[in-house]
Amino acid sequence: MMLNNQKTLINNVYFKSLLMLIIYLSVISNLNADKYAGEIFKMGAGVRNFALGRVGLTDNQSPAIAYWNSALLEYKKANTFEIMHAEEFSGLLKYDTVSGSFGDNNSIAFTLSRIAVNNISLTKLPNPDEEISETNRPYKYKSVNNADYILYVGFSRQLWNIPIGFSPKIVYRNLANTPAYGFGLDISTLIKSSDKLSFAFKIRDIIPSQIYWDNGTKESVNIGFDIETKISSNFLFLVRHNDKDEYPLSLYINTEINTENIRENSFLNLGEFSVDPHIGAELNVHQNLSFLLGYDIEYITTGLQLNYKKFLLNYAFKQNTDLDNSHRFSIGYQFN
Repeated sequence: MMLNNQKTLINNVYFKSLLMLIIYLSVISNLNADKYAGEIFKMGAGVRNFALGRVGLTDNQSPAIAYWNSALLEYKKANTFEIMHAEEFSGLLKYDTVSGSFGDNNSIAFTLSRIAVNNISLTKLPNPDEEISETNRPYKYKSVNNADYILYVGFSRQLWNIPIGFSPKIVYRNLANTPAYGFGLDISTLIKSSDKLSFAFKIRDIIPSQIYWDNGTKESVNIGFDIETKISSNFLFLVRHNDKDEYPLSLYINTEINTENIRENSFLNLGEFSVDPHIGAELNVHQNLSFLLGYDIEYITTGLQLNYKKFLLNYAFKQNTDLDNSHRFSIGYQFN
């Protein structure tokens, strides 16, 4: 017994020291990060989370736990697997993800995403030394595909009886036949005050994601922060479900904080910091059907989640009048 206590004490001290070192390195490393280098990590994952306005830090029903908050592995309801497909900007952008979580004790989660724009035409001038004219028109000489592949792996450990989620991520990029490789780490946590109230906090790129291009250049991703609250309650005539932590109505309030000095495309700019809100509401009208509604920075989102036996069907819609509306679909399966 004494030997086990000593091992536990050593492991806790080692873990705390490692966490403090990671935080210290994150502060030092992020001083020279590149603006907008981390946009590929902000696409979101999971159709239900997209329909909820891109929230997910407190959503223990999300199959994309590895992307949102790996600390949710301590509270997940079932082992799940989901395949998602999305087409945005009139089908020009393809976005696909595969997500899942497995295991009871020492659970692990993953999310693999692909963001691609296919058949991009590259052009040349017949005479590159002359300006464009009727006799010197650009012509297409080949087509290329741009694609980003990102793998998130999630696991959780206890620190001071609080779950801490770790999500290391690996990146492969291929833009106009120029490859790049990268890596990074997100850290998150979740605190449940009761079955009606949850809080979550996430540090994105606490060790700045480094992206190394084949041409010798390197990009560093700015650190970011997310804070989220989930409130669950009964709603009018609807009754509480049998499961002790399920209520018909759930409200998600998320604050995204970036450190890229984003001015024009942010909800609130505070110098180097910018703040963007995300709000989601889920109304479970039946044991197998939920209506989803959200607000994503400045756009309205909505969707449906349908459960049939162990299968999950999700649809999400985002209204974007500036570019084009977005649609996302997914099918999932619960293992227990």
